[in-house]
Amino acid sequence: TFLKKNLYIEKAFYFIGYTEDRNCTRYKELRRIGFTLCLRKPVQRFIYGKKEIKANVDSNLITHSLIKINKYDKAVIVAGDGDYYFLAKYLLRNNKLHRLLVPCKSDCSNLFKNNIFRNHIAYLSRMKKALEK
Repeated sequence: TFLKKNLYIEKAFYFIGYTEDRNCTRYKELRRIGFTLCLRKPVQRFIYGKKEIKANVDSNLITHSLIKINKYDKAVIVAGDGDYYFLAKYLLRNNKLHRLLVPCKSDCSNLFKNNIFRNHIAYLSRMKKALEK
């Protein structure tokens, strides 16, 4: 797979909110390409009168990463929002961050544009052709 060939990833976790159909095509495809799914039931809430469904997997990913820190060599975080800044910084300082993969430069939080991440950040939009293979 792309992850194994290009990033040397042996085991990949995908934190995602699940739908009622746990066997949907999306989940099957993610499992097929090698992800271990960490599913979380979404919560329904109303913000300013609009219905919003969120799984809030951020805390699961952060907690899992820290609990298992002695069981992996390096971590790859696929996200661009600043919610993972402190986790990425902690992993970097403890020599546990391999790569921070951001969908595209415009999705990248200014927090990650800091010089400390310059050798660890990559943009998936620049890898599009390799990912499609």
